[in-house]
Amino acid sequence: MVNIALLILPNAMASSLTLPLEMLNAVNDQLKVSKKTPARTQLIGISSKPVHSAGGLGLQPQGTIDDDQHYQLIVLPTRWRHPLKGLNHEAALFRWLQRQYAQGATLCTVGTGSYLLAEAGLLNDRPATTHWHYFDDFAERYPAVQLIRNYLITEAERLYCAGSVNSIADLIVHIIGELWGTQIAYRVERQFSPEIRRPFHAHAYRVGQTDLHRDEAIANAQSYIRKHFAQPLTVPALAQESGLTERTFQRRFRAATGQSALDYLNTLRLRTARELLQQSNLAITEIAQTVGIAEPSYFSRLFRRQFAESPVDYRKKVRAKLFTATVSENPRKV
Repeated sequence: MVNIALLILPNAMASSLTLPLEMLNAVNDQLKVSKKTPARTQLIGISSKPVHSAGGLGLQPQGTIDDDQHYQLIVLPTRWRHPLKGLNHEAALFRWLQRQYAQGATLCTVGTGSYLLAEAGLLNDRPATTHWHYFDDFAERYPAVQLIRNYLITEAERLYCAGSVNSIADLIVHIIGELWGTQIAYRVERQFSPEIRRPFHAHAYRVGQTDLHRDEAIANAQSYIRKHFAQPLTVPALAQESGLTERTFQRRFRAATGQSALDYLNTLRLRTARELLQQSNLAITEIAQTVGIAEPSYFSRLFRRQFAESPVDYRKKVRAKLFTATVSENPRKV
């Protein structure tokens, strides 16, 4: 069972907790359908006393940081006004965060929740972001933290920071994929307006991402793939382009990126295809050819394997939301 804690704090913005909570509850719905063990999600407080959110919503803790409980995922909310104002028992909270992280927990902050990780010393010498209104204050308070101002999300060794409530949905979808797989993540994403969501990979600063490693030959190959993914690329041709034997190329590509060269190529193609399905009127066959997959049936199989539904079904659901026709009650005569 995956144990998840959402930390409730006085004056927190309720949406920075309720949105992740609703998405994680949607995960449990999917797990129950698949007859898998659901996650255990709890609201955790510094103490057992109820607190009020910034909007006045009363929040009752289901547990406290004093409980002898280990969590795989912890979500820290953003707070209205200055993030450190009015907190009680800060030292105990920071020790709890340090202990949970040392035990392997993934820590995820929303907006100014990153201040809590910085106060605990967990962000020293690591990239992080926060709500843009507090960039200068954050940089002055925590000079040892690498503040990233031009990305909405940062990732570094199980430490995630989302700069705003709007970007937390992108981050939670990504984390769901990490914990339970792509298909469940995509099913949950569909329930939370995928047509307006920006994929995690498109706007996250990541330490350890597949484009950041020290194998120059493979980095060059990745760059070549990104520029030419719409062309009929093959692994032998990519190996030759890299000056490596096919066997060595395959081994080094997987070691550097965590996936095969073909999977990396197909991921780029399918992400582009999904955007075209959302935003263009191209036929499915044309989209397949545009992203470099000559055989439409093969394209459909890959798309279904990645996103758990066909390209046709995906387009119908997304574009039904995007392009709903309305008729004026009093149409103007011309």
